[in-house]
Amino acid sequence: MKRGKRWLTLLLTAAVCLSMSACTPATQESQAPSGGEASSLPASSQEVENVNTKINPLTGLDDLPESCIGKRPVGIMINNIRNAVPQNNITGADICYEMLVEGGITRILAIYSDIESLPKTGSIRSARPSYVELAKGHDLIYCHVGGSDEAASMIQSMDIDDIDGNYDTKTIWRDKGRIAEFGSVHSCVTDGERLSEKIASEGIRTDIREGANAFTFLENGKTRTPSGEACTSVTVPFSAGYTSVFDYDEKNQVYKKSQFGEPQVDYGTNEQVAVTNVLVLKTSVENSHDAAGHMDIELEGGEGYYISMGGCEEIKWSKGDASNPLTLTNQDGTPLEMNCGKSWICFVGLATQIDITAE
Repeated sequence: MKRGKRWLTLLLTAAVCLSMSACTPATQESQAPSGGEASSLPASSQEVENVNTKINPLTGLDDLPESCIGKRPVGIMINNIRNAVPQNNITGADICYEMLVEGGITRILAIYSDIESLPKTGSIRSARPSYVELAKGHDLIYCHVGGSDEAASMIQSMDIDDIDGNYDTKTIWRDKGRIAEFGSVHSCVTDGERLSEKIASEGIRTDIREGANAFTFLENGKTRTPSGEACTSVTVPFSAGYTSVFDYDEKNQVYKKSQFGEPQVDYGTNEQVAVTNVLVLKTSVENSHDAAGHMDIELEGGEGYYISMGGCEEIKWSKGDASNPLTLTNQDGTPLEMNCGKSWICFVGLATQIDITAE
């Protein structure tokens, strides 16, 4: 009998100890003071909480407004004909794509992550198929004024959320100041207030599709010089009349852009276009032989150059299906880690001779 009572006592004691042990962490957590003391959350939970959601996926910079986190950017077709420059808010774009459209002229797809704060931007021109594919890959809200027949068909078949100034003259309007200086055809503009009203009234989806941006950036504060040759200036000829030149500003660690033999400046601020990253991507660029002489530009993939911080290296790029984002890799196929900042991306023909200067 005494032996049986002893075992019962031991079992009860063990049960009480186990119960107290199980409750202790919860008791300590509930009594822990708030402030700078260490959290009792599991490491995995702390990692999730510490993720910096303010990183702009288009630039890698830690400056994304809270209202833009997880939201779709806007892509605006910017007129680049000589009679229409300078453009409004060209320096504000996170990414600019430039390529031929027809007649030896280039057009720019300018992408902005912060729609609400967008100042007056333009002039806006018509859509082309290659830009529609880029808009789809980035999951952009796409702004343009008309477009080629093929581009219009793609916008409809790909179910792209677009705002066309041919039909919506409130969101995209003709600016009186630009009419007076550049003429009516080069005067179409938009801004964040009217875009936001349009998006809200039409119920346009604002949450960005997962995987819509495939660029990889270094951590904020870290930089690297591309591993190839030095590059203090790069000249990118699109045609006999259209050449983009990027000159390195070592003090500010950016490339300043010129065209038509003079600095490319912003109409609103008179500041010169300056970007951290210049990418020159080679592909097939052919005349489609339609009545307007539109260009047919292949976006499957190929080789190119990454230029930043005074250096240049050869890279590879791919896109493939229209829904896929543009992907940039090193020669061995590993992701290209770009320096944080704005980028200017040029698509040029396979035989185009790029002039890279090192001084």
